[in-house]
Amino acid sequence: MAGNLSNNTDPGKPLIDLDGIRAAYDEKGYVQISSIYSATEIQEWKDESKRLWSLPEVKQPDSFRVDHRATIEGNLVPERLDPVTDVSPLFAALALDERILSIIGSILGDFPVLFKDKLIVKPPGVMGYPLHQDFAYIDFLGFEGSMQLAACIAIDKTDSASGPIEFFPGLHHTRLPSPKGRVGEADECAIDISAGCVVEMNPGDMVLFSSLCPHRSAPNRSTMCRRLLFFTYNAQSSGDFYAEYYRMGKP
Repeated sequence: MAGNLSNNTDPGKPLIDLDGIRAAYDEKGYVQISSIYSATEIQEWKDESKRLWSLPEVKQPDSFRVDHRATIEGNLVPERLDPVTDVSPLFAALALDERILSIIGSILGDFPVLFKDKLIVKPPGVMGYPLHQDFAYIDFLGFEGSMQLAACIAIDKTDSASGPIEFFPGLHHTRLPSPKGRVGEADECAIDISAGCVVEMNPGDMVLFSSLCPHRSAPNRSTMCRRLLFFTYNAQSSGDFYAEYYRMGKP
């Protein structure tokens, strides 16, 4: 798909095409990058995700870390761990991996600072998310939306059945209006809803997307979990809001 840039494995050439990544990101508001990580690393993520999802905290309904979401049948089930890096040294190291930070720093033009982190497990039957822009929930913090982006890393294969993310390219320059009574969501009537691009991912793929890029996802109608890691960063010059974000209760 357009905007999907594969890692260059030729040792005689640069590992990644930073200029191409920046160009795709600037045009669309997101860019997909493939084959950065090894099969060994991906298996470590799978094992770590399984360990984390077996923690007793996952079964505690009042856990701050564990967020719940409705299923297609209307039941509430655990869906994510947010934050996750404080209970996972492996994922904490990944959030600071130079392979991620170098690309994001090139896009932001500044050193990236971690803003929040989460592991979305999305078990079978769990609903997706309506159209929204991530920045809508934290625009009161005082920095520009263009100075924040998220890295979404696939642990599992995401396809049409498991509820992949659908991005709406080129709409990452401003806030969209919200439907009446649904603060934080973006109004589908304000855009060409047919212009969405569903991004399917293989394990180890990464999508970088602006916090102003509108996106949504469908329910997981497969029989497997759809595990994605999300690390959100803002430019260092915008400030360090990690502790404040979680102190505010994850708005």
